[in-house]
Amino acid sequence: MRGLLLAFVLCLTLCGCGAPSATEAHRKVGFYFDTVITLTAYDRDFTSENSSFFTRNKDASDNCEAFLDECFALCMRYENLFSSTKEGSDIWNINHANGEVVTVDPATYDLVEKALYYADLSQGIFDPTIGTVTELWNFHADSDKTVPDEESLKKALSHVDYKKVELRKDSGECSVRLLDSAARLDLGGIAKGYIADRLKELYLEKGANSGIINLGGNVLLVGKKPGSDSTSSFNVAIQKPFADDGEAMLTLPLTDKSLVTSGIYDRFFEKDGRIYHHILDVETGLPIENNIYSATIVSDSSVDGDALSTICFSLGIEKGMELIESIPDIHVLYITDDYEIVSSAGFPKSTY
Repeated sequence: MRGLLLAFVLCLTLCGCGAPSATEAHRKVGFYFDTVITLTAYDRDFTSENSSFFTRNKDASDNCEAFLDECFALCMRYENLFSSTKEGSDIWNINHANGEVVTVDPATYDLVEKALYYADLSQGIFDPTIGTVTELWNFHADSDKTVPDEESLKKALSHVDYKKVELRKDSGECSVRLLDSAARLDLGGIAKGYIADRLKELYLEKGANSGIINLGGNVLLVGKKPGSDSTSSFNVAIQKPFADDGEAMLTLPLTDKSLVTSGIYDRFFEKDGRIYHHILDVETGLPIENNIYSATIVSDSSVDGDALSTICFSLGIEKGMELIESIPDIHVLYITDDYEIVSSAGFPKSTY
């Protein structure tokens, strides 16, 4: 999805403890949101009449596969709503409406509303109208390493202002309008978190009470890892920044939590001895420069973790910690450019 700007990247491995052989994990891999995604569910959840996918005389594996197919159909639906590059999507329509009111799906309305909430909370450090700026950059591996010139950045920045997004609800109809006709929405900094939360809702609705939702780095854990131990946790290993071999920096045992990292080490290019990464400063249009390699958020909701990981990275350690300590049940961990680990009070205990 760039399309959806993939502003948050976490390289990780996931494993479980003590799963019995009678429980089989089913994984489905696809390419959505401009990244590889992996959804995991367990067939034991589809042998009970509590699951809406339970079918008598049908193999549990078939039920599980049918469920994962439905999850991928939901991913396609959201990509077709939220992608800024797919002609006809809600976001494409808003960006090309020349300032006119655009009727949108309720999910699009909800996502834009959530993005504006975090824009306001961060006083514009997180701004969903940054699309005019992100359009100037290409951080893909095959990019030509072009740095936008100062004049182009200045012009693009003049259209970045989340306060010029108007939301309306009238008789159940939802609409969005850009008061600046040249502005461009880019919801890549929050969309994957929103989608992960909706997928988890589908898991629980269909009776899938344990699983892993991995949307290219946004990881949302559903319940516990199936096993003989009722407290069995998933283990999430966070990669050491810039490690070529996928070396783990630390491992977190987590249950029913979201984990999202904003890091500079996956989508970047190097030019003239300087690293240009995808986390952009809304004041300059250039990559943020500080002493941080990554900021990781652990929370209940993935959409919160998605936005807050970028906000905390952008604020830096001192101000980011201050913000997180003011929000109940959300925690942050920083990895600095000298590989020091700094975490907020209450961050889950890890194995280094």
